[in-house]
Amino acid sequence: MMNTSPMKQSFDINAPYGLNAGEHVWRSIAPILARRGYTLRPRYHDGWVGSWVGTNKRPEECEDSIVLGRKQLLLDAKWRSGSNVMLKLWFDNFLDRVEPDVLQYFSHPSRINDSANHCVPLLDMFQIPGQPFVKVLVEPLLRSYNEPPFIMVAEALSFVLQTLEGLEYMHLHNIAHGDISHNNILMDTHDMFPDGFHGAFTLNPGHRMSETGLLRLTRIQAPPKYYYIDFGSSCMCRTFMGSALVLSVATSFVPPEIKDDRTKAYDPFRGDVFSLGMTFLAMVQNRPGLTFLLPMIRRMTVQSPSSRPTVFQIKRHFLTIVLRNLTKTQMIERIGWEDTSKMTTFERAFDTKEHYAELWNDVKRYGLPVDLLTSGTTDGAP
Repeated sequence: MMNTSPMKQSFDINAPYGLNAGEHVWRSIAPILARRGYTLRPRYHDGWVGSWVGTNKRPEECEDSIVLGRKQLLLDAKWRSGSNVMLKLWFDNFLDRVEPDVLQYFSHPSRINDSANHCVPLLDMFQIPGQPFVKVLVEPLLRSYNEPPFIMVAEALSFVLQTLEGLEYMHLHNIAHGDISHNNILMDTHDMFPDGFHGAFTLNPGHRMSETGLLRLTRIQAPPKYYYIDFGSSCMCRTFMGSALVLSVATSFVPPEIKDDRTKAYDPFRGDVFSLGMTFLAMVQNRPGLTFLLPMIRRMTVQSPSSRPTVFQIKRHFLTIVLRNLTKTQMIERIGWEDTSKMTTFERAFDTKEHYAELWNDVKRYGLPVDLLTSGTTDGAP
């Protein structure tokens, strides 16, 4: 096991923005990463001194003052090709043992380019020399699915459709995710942010670099693809229906069938449907323009697993009942907020008349996302 304790120092010139325990680990393996073609930010270089030290600069406004948040096993980096990637330290233990196998399975050449595959691609994987139970997993640098927030109904619909499609794809391959939540669904914004964005935006939401002036396209101009991440709680089963029940490893949304007894085995596929339903519920709360999704969400989160539909049934319901009964006019409506006092500063910055007008004009110019149109809707406008 790697030593994650920081080196003892009598004085840290970078305090209170010095490296934390997890960051010391990244700095210790930076030379190994460099030999593989991965460059870390200056903060993780040997002998680093904060760029604000000895100046009148505010540390909070300096890129190298950003401390890794609670997910200290994750770090952004730049690949020799110039692309931004996410590095993840993986430890061979009971909690995460299956993750590399799942990632490799869905990143196989026969599956990685399947449009229905919404499992984050595994770009590279290698072992740390001298650490037989530690590997580095390399994935694309993605962004939280709701940053920027959904303003137009069509944006949220595309998210729902893609996540249902992705879960259906996993289940078709007899793999259950095991820990679906808003934290484990990200989006590829390669086209939305042509010049990229700072990795700390995802890694430390509490300390972000300003994105003022950053080239940014709307979801209508550059539709993103949503990806499931974090497969440490996943289950690779032999069959889907009638598969052996499993024990819960770690999950953000505990299914009601095991809420009172976490040692009880349960159906992981029905558990996935419940967790995705709870993720949708969190998304529609305080958003009056999305309440039409509540009947479907109630079906997904029904207490009895035997009465809970499969993802195949839910996706069919979404396509044939929800989408088919929406007009294009309804799809371009503004979602709004029921209680504006609960909006974050980031949400307020985007939910403006000007931004909505930009989205509306983009629909006129580019049309609605293709995935929504090919799923069948009735005409109405624009």
